[in-house]
Amino acid sequence: MGIWIRLLFKLLLGMLLLLFFSCRSKEFASDGYFTGDVDKYFNEKEGVNIWVYRAFQPRETGQSGLRTTSYYPLDTRMMKMVGLGKNGDKVMFSVVPENRPKYNMVVVKHRKRPYKLEGFEEKFYEKAPYYIKDFSNEDMFIKHVYIPYGNKESISMLFYALKIEDYNKDKALDRFNYLAGINAKELKEEVQYKSTWQIFDCEENQRMDWTIQPNLELMKGRKKVYLKVFDIYGPNKTISYFKLIKKGEEGEIKLKLYPNDYVMEYYDEEEKLLERKEFRVGGQ
Repeated sequence: MGIWIRLLFKLLLGMLLLLFFSCRSKEFASDGYFTGDVDKYFNEKEGVNIWVYRAFQPRETGQSGLRTTSYYPLDTRMMKMVGLGKNGDKVMFSVVPENRPKYNMVVVKHRKRPYKLEGFEEKFYEKAPYYIKDFSNEDMFIKHVYIPYGNKESISMLFYALKIEDYNKDKALDRFNYLAGINAKELKEEVQYKSTWQIFDCEENQRMDWTIQPNLELMKGRKKVYLKVFDIYGPNKTISYFKLIKKGEEGEIKLKLYPNDYVMEYYDEEEKLLERKEFRVGGQ
C-alpha cells in the first residue's frame, strides 16, 4: 500500500508541476499600464513601450477592452497555433477594440532570442524590419508578427479576426499592419523604455518651457501616480502629456507646451482622480 501511495503522490506532484509551468509559460507581465487617453502601453519592468490605438479602453471583463491580467476565450488556442507562450515568454496584453472592425490582438515579449523564423516573410516600415507569418484559413485572418530590437530583445504580435470584419472600408487587417509597422520603427529607434508620452499640435518654435512640481502629498501610501496634462479648447479637452511618477521620482518635470489653457490631473493605479488643477501657459 505504501508503494502505491508514494507512486500516486509522485504522479500528482508531476501533474501539479506541469500545470504550474504550463501556466507560467503564458504568464501576464506585471507592472503593465494602459490608459484610454494615451495610445501607448507602458511596462517599466519589461522595459518596453507598445503603440496601440487611443480608442482602446482598459477593461478586464466584457467583450472588448485592453486586458493586462486575463485572456479572451480564443487567445490561448490561437497562441498555441502560432507557437507563442513558451519558455517563460511574458504576455503584455490582449485587446479587442470597442468598435468595428472587431479583431483580437495579443502582444508577447520573448524571454530570449534568436527566434525561429522559418516561413516568415521579412517586411520593412520606414527601414525598420519585422517579420510576418500567415496562419489564415477560410474564415479567419490569423497573423503572427515578430519584431526584433536592441541586442537581444523581441516581441510578437498575434492578430486574428473573422474575414467578414475586413469587408468594410475600415479594414481590421490594415489596422493591425499599421500597428506592426509603427512598433517596429519605434523599437528600432527608441530602445530605452520611457515613462512619458507627449503629442504636439504646434511647430517647435511656438513651444514654451514649462515646469511642473508634482504634489508630494499624493505619493503618501502609494508606489506610483499618473499625471495627465490636457489642452483646453472651450468645453473640450485633449490630452497633451502623460507621465508615470514613481516613489523617489517626484522631482520637477520640465516640458514644452504651446501657449494655451491647460488642466493637469493626477490619478492612482485604479484610475481614481486624486487632484485637478488648471493653469495657463503664455499670455495673461
